[in-house]
Amino acid sequence: MAIGGVLEPGADVATLEAAVDACAETPVSCLSAQELSDRLVSLTATQAKLDAVRMETLRAADAANVGALNDQRNTANHVAARTHSDPSEIRAASRIANWLADFDELSEAHRNGQITTGHLDKLRLADNPRVHQQMIRDQVKLLGWMTPCHFRDLDEVIAKWLQGADPDGAEPAAHDPYTGLTITPLPGGMAKVTGLLDPVQAAALSDDIAAESKKLRAAEQAAGTTSSIRKRTLNAVLNLVGRGAARPDGTFARPRVNFVMSQRVYEDTLAWLEDPTVNPFPEIDHTHIDKKCQLIDGTPIHPLYAIAATVTGTFRRIVYSARGRPIEASFDSRQIPDWMRDISLIASNGKCANPVCDSPFHWLHGDHITPYSHTQDTSVANTRDLCEMDNGWRGNDVTRGVWPASIDWTDADEPDEFDPDEEQIADEVALARARVRKIFNSAA
Repeated sequence: MAIGGVLEPGADVATLEAAVDACAETPVSCLSAQELSDRLVSLTATQAKLDAVRMETLRAADAANVGALNDQRNTANHVAARTHSDPSEIRAASRIANWLADFDELSEAHRNGQITTGHLDKLRLADNPRVHQQMIRDQVKLLGWMTPCHFRDLDEVIAKWLQGADPDGAEPAAHDPYTGLTITPLPGGMAKVTGLLDPVQAAALSDDIAAESKKLRAAEQAAGTTSSIRKRTLNAVLNLVGRGAARPDGTFARPRVNFVMSQRVYEDTLAWLEDPTVNPFPEIDHTHIDKKCQLIDGTPIHPLYAIAATVTGTFRRIVYSARGRPIEASFDSRQIPDWMRDISLIASNGKCANPVCDSPFHWLHGDHITPYSHTQDTSVANTRDLCEMDNGWRGNDVTRGVWPASIDWTDADEPDEFDPDEEQIADEVALARARVRKIFNSAA
């Protein structure tokens, strides 16, 4: 509906949704190859225009701090909470939208469908403080070069422009943002390591790895075994990192790896190892208290990884009530101790308490659900994990960060009584380790 010739807020989006619904009703099975081609090309061009409108709205939403409408620290988390979408994709769009504020001609070309969000992202990544003003002045020139070329040739076009705008390139110090290491999680708990080193870093690391690999090779020859160069390189890196993380006496301030494994999964895995023809392999489910087998960051893992670690690992019992709640354990200190952090991480599967936050595990901080200054309470019931950004954004404000918890403490029953028999626990641990050794020795 229009008022005085002006559309009511939201009417344009409603019209767009209706048009999309009408388009979706067209049976594509009835279209010819040419008609499908025309339709697909038109939809792709329209999507580019819609992306432009979305980015303008996203930039305005950031300026208006719409995240506060839904108890979130930014627009991306707000939209993700409302739509169950990927906040990282929204943040990426926001970065492009805010960068685009300086480029009127590029914005207009984006709205007209001449260029796509992918074009803008490549230009944004090529931008830097040395060429920013030159890029603003050369918008029309860049558009003239980009629009007729295929996307795969875009890097070459931008590179040629950079040669003229920034012929000397970056000084070595400016290369620092591009060097680094990334560990990408893969399904099943595996991970892929990628990185970029400067020449000095590459030479130093290669030399260290070669020296450590030589030691491993000598040890393998003495033991009558052999492994691939690739495997020895990995073991050499792990050895170097382990020695660097150790204290002078060889111990570690914190466990390098924390496995979370329910007793039922542990026992069922041992039974399967002893006789797989009779005993089924245990079912793994991180949402079920009796079926957990994962790293403390929530990554599901194969039980055999955890079983192998129990030969030398340290056992820690965390007792849950029938409702899946860790037993209460108060601690009279503002600082949240490591063991309480472990309980919190296990309860949250290693995720930020904000249900739409996708921050990585190593960004998590211990947080008091009700700020310590209000209650002086540091306990299992009043602690959780937040990422650094959500923790800092929340501060001491009790009205912020009141998200639904993965464990509902508001209607919890009284803490279960638990009086552990330390000698019995030690005996059970010793028997479990002996059982694992026996299985491994028989397999060998």
